[in-house]
Amino acid sequence: MPHRDDVLMLVCAVLGVGLLNVLGNIAFNAWLRARRHRLKPLPSLPYVSVLVPARNEEHQIVRCVESLLAQDYPNVEVIVLNDDSEDATGELLERLAAQSPRLRVLHNHTPVPPGVNGKSRACQLLASHARGEWLLFVDADTVHQPHAIRSGVLSALALQVDLFSVVPRQVLGTWGERLFVPAGFALIYNAISMWRLYALQHTRLLNAAAIGQWLLVRRAAYIESGGHQAIQTAILDDVALGRLVKSRGYRIALADGDWVSCRMYRGAGEMVRGFSKNALAVLQDSIGLSVVFVLACLGLFYFPLAALAFASSPAAWLAVGLAMTNFAMVCWRIGQPLWVALLYPIQIAVGIGILANSVRWRVKGKTVWKGRLLDRRAA
Repeated sequence: MPHRDDVLMLVCAVLGVGLLNVLGNIAFNAWLRARRHRLKPLPSLPYVSVLVPARNEEHQIVRCVESLLAQDYPNVEVIVLNDDSEDATGELLERLAAQSPRLRVLHNHTPVPPGVNGKSRACQLLASHARGEWLLFVDADTVHQPHAIRSGVLSALALQVDLFSVVPRQVLGTWGERLFVPAGFALIYNAISMWRLYALQHTRLLNAAAIGQWLLVRRAAYIESGGHQAIQTAILDDVALGRLVKSRGYRIALADGDWVSCRMYRGAGEMVRGFSKNALAVLQDSIGLSVVFVLACLGLFYFPLAALAFASSPAAWLAVGLAMTNFAMVCWRIGQPLWVALLYPIQIAVGIGILANSVRWRVKGKTVWKGRLLDRRAA
């Protein structure tokens, strides 16, 4: 039977690889900023259609749209789809449209067909009304700095990619949100290499992904790939779109987006429901992979803490230090204070509970989001 310190050193090795990946992603973003600044001045900037699907977003839609209308980018249109909202979203959008000729508001009241992801259908409808050379899909819970579109377009042009998405800064307004959201992004930063995703063309697991909160895609690539219509049954529509576009031979990239912030959920209840919708899909809808993931979390994050509780050892302290450093770096990248990293044992426990709830929902066929039942075929 392996000695405890031998197991702890293996844990340290795995955590060290994860931390190196996080640091590599930070380096990628520094390299991208330098490359963007070296880009030669363009005679004109491409026309961009900003597309915002909105359902029951009365608490945040005004801030989102106003920030998009305040962009310093010259060639832009903003189109928002009120997707059968049950609150005041539609009325708020009409008031904004009356004040700005650059804003077009669409209303859709058609029920979502069984097995179809409502957001994908909304994005496809928006794309059909867009005139831009580039399509920028953003979530209604995002707020954009005035240079956001310019920075995103120049980044895509500097990288010479056809799809470019970013990880926004995250706004966490309650303790309930802090008890898991950073861990969700820690999974992204540890599992995905932004260098590899950009440099390699294959679409194997973890090498083709996108973030739907801010996703810029060249119109020609979107149409020729089939757009959201081709991935309309996918719960993780952003990941599916990134994989689809890359599988058609187009280049994609993922980076940090310091120019956009997002408050994904309001409070613990909404946070649990939102991540429960996605958690099993992240693990390829596999119960077996979910079990392996939970066991890995227990071994990587709780075994060192248990070892410290019973008998202090340098290997255990090193493992805990690596885990805390990893979470601190992720907190820094998503705009959270470093002390939030101290909560990582609780965040991991909450995450395991969310995954269990996601499995329960999927088995019972009761995965629901924003008042809509996501049929089990939409997986």
